[in-house]
Amino acid sequence: MNIVLSGPSGSGKSTITEILMKKMGYKKFTTCTTRKPCENEKDGFDYYFISKEKFIEYMNKGLMHNVREYGRNYYGSFEKNMDNIESNVPIIFQLTPDRAVKMKKVNPNTILILVLPPNVNELNNRRSDRSSKRIEDDIKNLCDAKDYDFVLINDDLDFAVSQLIDIIKKFELNDFIKNSTEVNQIIADFIKQFNHISLSSKVEKVFNKEVADSWDDKSRFVTYHGIKNPITNEIMMNIYNGMSIADIGCGTGKLISKIDKRINHSFLIGLDISEDMILHSQRRILTGNNKILFINDDFMKYDFKNRFDMIIFSYVLHHMDNPVESLRRAKKLLTNNGNILFSVPGTNYLLETFDPKELLGRYSLEEMDEIVNEAGLYSLSACRNNFLMTFNSYEMYIEYLKSIGTYQKINNYTNEEWNCEFNKKILARFNATKYITGEYLTYKCRDKSKILRRN
Repeated sequence: MNIVLSGPSGSGKSTITEILMKKMGYKKFTTCTTRKPCENEKDGFDYYFISKEKFIEYMNKGLMHNVREYGRNYYGSFEKNMDNIESNVPIIFQLTPDRAVKMKKVNPNTILILVLPPNVNELNNRRSDRSSKRIEDDIKNLCDAKDYDFVLINDDLDFAVSQLIDIIKKFELNDFIKNSTEVNQIIADFIKQFNHISLSSKVEKVFNKEVADSWDDKSRFVTYHGIKNPITNEIMMNIYNGMSIADIGCGTGKLISKIDKRINHSFLIGLDISEDMILHSQRRILTGNNKILFINDDFMKYDFKNRFDMIIFSYVLHHMDNPVESLRRAKKLLTNNGNILFSVPGTNYLLETFDPKELLGRYSLEEMDEIVNEAGLYSLSACRNNFLMTFNSYEMYIEYLKSIGTYQKINNYTNEEWNCEFNKKILARFNATKYITGEYLTYKCRDKSKILRRN
């Protein structure tokens, strides 16, 4: 019988394998790889870690079998028929899901176990490599594991091992019943968590020191015609002394500074995922009349200790992975009469140079009404504000797009340059117009359940 344990680095596969070997007398089959060892991996146990040159040499001599390339690294084994090794005890394999699924097709007497921590945050606490590449590999492996037999959640190690032994015994007795729906649901949830972390990491890198240092001076790139910042007026009309206010990115310090000059004896929090933005905010000169706290964290993860009379998403909601969930979380943080104020780009925003498919995160009033309603909020007011922008040159337009994160968003939140063809297309459209349209939708919302509640 073959037992395949798969899972991201930090899930506990190796620890569980060692316990099974000591407790149950199982054997382990070790494969070869040219990738570098992850944290806490042991050469000769987790893998035989060898150089690409040595790997290719073994291949040429006919000593390396079951060769495949994955993530620009080679994997293989010294055993040719590794799928059907004769043994009087079960053999444990640690394989990536794409290879494991092939093993099961060759040898049906193989149980595929995906080992996961309770959540992605716990996984990141267990390992140091949290790079975008690591996350992309993890998502790829999870997608390949959708045909697995069982997902083992390794929260409590003793319980996880006991549960796994029970599963293995049932499989040996042909008494194991696979629950594909549950497996796929758990995998889908983990992929969603990984995608959120990936997006948060990319957004943080986009709003770097260069963007933070020029945040207050974006007007040097553009001439505005009309009211270009409607949410500020809405906020100023709704604030009063003694409030508790949370402003969630982008460039929170600028808005908090304006509020600080208008009211007293209030508690103001500015939260931004970008460390550079927060450092820039902390350098601002404030009145000292309010308690002000700047926090570098992800809104969906931060453990707020307060409830707020006002929560503001100033031109940031469209950068979030799930606007509905973000608004739901904000709703839970409101006081009984608290309001959420936010502004997002409308469908006409930059329409002269971008097609709707090229620029995501633009909303019609109807679309945003649906999001507000789905979040359990009631819109006290909603308005669409249009204005025009003119630029002295295409270069100035590009700098403006970079300063607000739009340029990077088109490139999946990277600071890489656009490819030549796409850049030519946008340049041609820019040259064909005299102005660029700006459009913002601004909402003031309240928890619907509290409005409808009768005394």
